Amino acid sequence: MSNVIRYQPDDSNHLPVLPTPRVEINIRSARLTDFDFIDDLQKRHKNGVGFMWEKAIKGHIEKGNVLVAEATRGTRNEVSGTSEGSTHHCSLGTHHSDQFPVGYVLGTDRYLKRDELGIIYQMNVEPEFQRSLVAANLLKAKFERSAYGCRLYCCWCAQDLPANRFWEAMGFVPLAFRTGGGRTRKAGPRMHIFWQKRIREGDTGDVANGGTAYWFPSLTGAGAIGEDRIVLPIPPGTHWSDAKPIVLPNGRTSGGRNEECEDEVKLLESEVQRLERQRKQAVKQKQATAVRNVLPTDSIESGALRFGGAAEPVEVTQAREAAAAEVDAELKAAKQKVKAAKKKFDPAQEAFARELKDRWLEQVLAEPRLLAPTQEKYNVARQIEANPPMGNLQAAQGMVRNVLEGEVEVKRLDAA
Repeated sequence: MSNVIRYQPDDSNHLPVLPTPRVEINIRSARLTDFDFIDDLQKRHKNGVGFMWEKAIKGHIEKGNVLVAEATRGTRNEVSGTSEGSTHHCSLGTHHSDQFPVGYVLGTDRYLKRDELGIIYQMNVEPEFQRSLVAANLLKAKFERSAYGCRLYCCWCAQDLPANRFWEAMGFVPLAFRTGGGRTRKAGPRMHIFWQKRIREGDTGDVANGGTAYWFPSLTGAGAIGEDRIVLPIPPGTHWSDAKPIVLPNGRTSGGRNEECEDEVKLLESEVQRLERQRKQAVKQKQATAVRNVLPTDSIESGALRFGGAAEPVEVTQAREAAAAEVDAELKAAKQKVKAAKKKFDPAQEAFARELKDRWLEQVLAEPRLLAPTQEKYNVARQIEANPPMGNLQAAQGMVRNVLEGEVEVKRLDAA
């Protein structure tokens, strides 16, 4: 695949081609040096994109799952004057010193062990560069770089976020919903909408003609929510923004909440928070002890010099470390109790959710009109070359030939 993505008008498609961004941008793979920018932006927008740990972000960067959009210096708050229909170039892998990052997309082309399904975990753009088609171009570049077998992309988006309008404009379809986290929120848990899009241009979903059917899970694991969640399809005629029922484990629903179980979890979680504060305090004391051992507190200080003073006794240091280890053990046990208190769904409920999902998808496949009409504004799907480059094709044929010859050789040796 070429290192340059060209956005050109396509008269055969009824959707407008993705316009040139309103600022000149360069889209490239993220580097580990981009972590500070990504971490800072996600912390500022944590209510919208959630939070991902440093180790996870750096792992995705190393795997090539993160793309960064850079703007040229001097284009801040400027609107591009390029005429509509012109060809736009977004170079991948090229770095210029006069450019600075303005947004990123974090996702993978394999989700829930399904090769045909990818997911966007985070789409994040600096506020002053939003509504400048930066996110749309990041999304298109992400589709272009996905594996050949990836045909669908999805994302989870909290129902109360304006970002749902973006996914709708990009041609994503709202298929299902689940109850999110937020046990401590006064308004109760947030609802998460499951959006999905066919990313191959011309894919109408006609399975008989090589199309791709929609799919969603019936149950999601603990993850960031810390508790399993049943996923339910959005009923026909219901908009994604309409109120959805809260469905929680152990029969806790919007109509009948298990307050006893809720209170138990809250008490256990408060105990975990107390132990975490105690652990932080123990770490600070340990660090202070190390400093005192190097620079005793009863020493005489004169300018930049320090004289005399005795280090803290070894027995005191060992006792403090033992206390810190005891707090760590209590914290680990408390977290295990919280995990055990967060009930699992009844197997009958899980079975019902699977059957409901399968029946619903079967009906949607037979009657696509049951889905809410999409408000797709731009074409961000990718084209697949009918005739792949001969170099790639020959390499693939060579690999197959080597495997077959190896199998023949093994059979010949066995026969001998």
